[in-house]
Amino acid sequence: MILYWSPLSSYSAKVRIAFALKRLMPELRQPPDGSYRSAAYRAMVPLGTVPALVDGDLVLSESDTIIEYLDDRFPSPSLLPGTARERAQARYLSRLHDLHLEPAVRGLFGQVTPATRQAATIETQAASIASRLATLETALHPDGPYAVGAAPTLADCAFPATLTILGALAPVLGLRPDLGARTRRWRAALARDPRIESVMEPYRDEVARWLQSKLGG
Repeated sequence: MILYWSPLSSYSAKVRIAFALKRLMPELRQPPDGSYRSAAYRAMVPLGTVPALVDGDLVLSESDTIIEYLDDRFPSPSLLPGTARERAQARYLSRLHDLHLEPAVRGLFGQVTPATRQAATIETQAASIASRLATLETALHPDGPYAVGAAPTLADCAFPATLTILGALAPVLGLRPDLGARTRRWRAALARDPRIESVMEPYRDEVARWLQSKLGG
């Protein structure tokens, strides 16, 4: 299996965490011609997004689709375990990330460079992020250690990269994201999982390099 990815892409990190949790190792490639916007990449992946998985003659994009395919093909350990209710909760949390929290955080990217900052945009995005974090806090399993309970699921793949980016942006933009006690406990549990850390340690370095490049460091 080949995984086309980008080092800074939170969705690439999400899928790589899924691979790590399943103890699978794809062949990692960056998009041809150096960009997911290239004609060569779009000829293969029409949406032109990363990550994308190539497995034989099958090409898949969209992170949840890739992870659920992996779960069907390699059932153990499952990233959608437990009851129907628990699986639905894992899918819900993953969509909360993909459709709500990550876009709100991404809305701050254009505000990193001092010359392009707009206080009104930062305030609007900060309010959206706060609302999404409050929803996350109430949706996480009350006892954990993972998002839905005792084992990692699809939901635990989604958030680490985006919360890392948010943590890096916050001091630069004067933000103080309010992570509730349940969210903080959950993040600490994820940080203790060596499979997740194998992806997140280099990802944190990548985020730091990106931020320094935007700040002129």
